[in-house]
Amino acid sequence: MRRVSTPRSVAAGAVACLAVLALPLGSPAPATADPPSLTTTEFQVPVRYVAGCLSTVFTCWYLPPLTTVTPSATTDTPGRVTFTAKPPTPAYYSCLDVTVHWLNLTTGAAGTTALRRVPPDNSRRVPQDEWCRYVPSTAVTGSGTIAATADVGAVALWAYQILVTPGVGIIPVP
Repeated sequence: MRRVSTPRSVAAGAVACLAVLALPLGSPAPATADPPSLTTTEFQVPVRYVAGCLSTVFTCWYLPPLTTVTPSATTDTPGRVTFTAKPPTPAYYSCLDVTVHWLNLTTGAAGTTALRRVPPDNSRRVPQDEWCRYVPSTAVTGSGTIAATADVGAVALWAYQILVTPGVGIIPVP
């Protein structure tokens, strides 16, 4: 007597039909919007300056180097920009605050924000990569194209600073 394999093919066909019918139904999870994209734009022109000490007590026996700070802007929320900056290069004692002036070219809104130095933790030895860091600052700029300039902060009594080139950046904000 010969065996017939009809039940196996019928079962396979039924599973295939169910799979095809289930595809249009999709998953029972609700649809969600994509999270806002995080976009970071470095300023196209970094801030460059020279800073040195002026003192009658301690004499400065060196020529200060040309220092570079590169600000950046991060947009993760519509109409808001978070400015920050990388530590200066070369790693030097002249860790100056950075002032960012921005203008929304679409709406005409303008403002200023400051990137302040993170106060050093003097309770322990500070590693060189933590010596000069900046606290991020968020500005409500509105959506559009933002033109920003950056320069170094106020002059200290014990030092001089000469701005060589201000930083410049163009930032698209959703």
